[in-house]
Amino acid sequence: MKQEIERKYAVNYIPEDLKITDILDIEQAFIYKDAKTVIRVRKIQNQKLNRIEYIYTVKTKGDMEYDKCSNIAQVYEIESHIKEEEYNTLIKNKISNIIIKTRIVIPIENNLSIEMDVYKDYLEGLITAEVEFPNEDIANTFEKPEWLGEEIGYKELSNWKLSNMTKEEWKTKVTKEKLENNRKIILDLKKNDKI
Repeated sequence: MKQEIERKYAVNYIPEDLKITDILDIEQAFIYKDAKTVIRVRKIQNQKLNRIEYIYTVKTKGDMEYDKCSNIAQVYEIESHIKEEEYNTLIKNKISNIIIKTRIVIPIENNLSIEMDVYKDYLEGLITAEVEFPNEDIANTFEKPEWLGEEIGYKELSNWKLSNMTKEEWKTKVTKEKLENNRKIILDLKKNDKI
């Protein structure tokens, strides 16, 4: 079991010299939730390797809580590879909407990576960027690149919350200016064959 420590940001713009290590098409849904645990199933298609994998993930807070401003998410996570047939069976029992997104993995300094998610389907127009850290000290002292925007936090725009919102609901959590900016970013990514 590994501890997952993350911070989540909006995206202001895409730098011209963006280096990309992976582009992943992700379909996911939640199949269980209680006060401290969620279970998610995920299909990941790696565009560069032309490979598909299926992942069963258990996330639990244990006795941890989010920090006071809910910017740093801390959970314990267990992931297992499953077969396509298992995924297809499990997703039939979903308790959430299916989230579809393209994840662009961007390496940054100190062996960290930004995972920029460009959402599709009913979440079309939403872009977020997450950074996962090896420990809480590095998470607390992290200085984001200037192309990342304000810190979003996890109370309102976690994948669990998004998976239970309608298009109208999630759009109330994002400004019209941010949605317009996201639209421009998405057009640029499409023009450059990133998504």
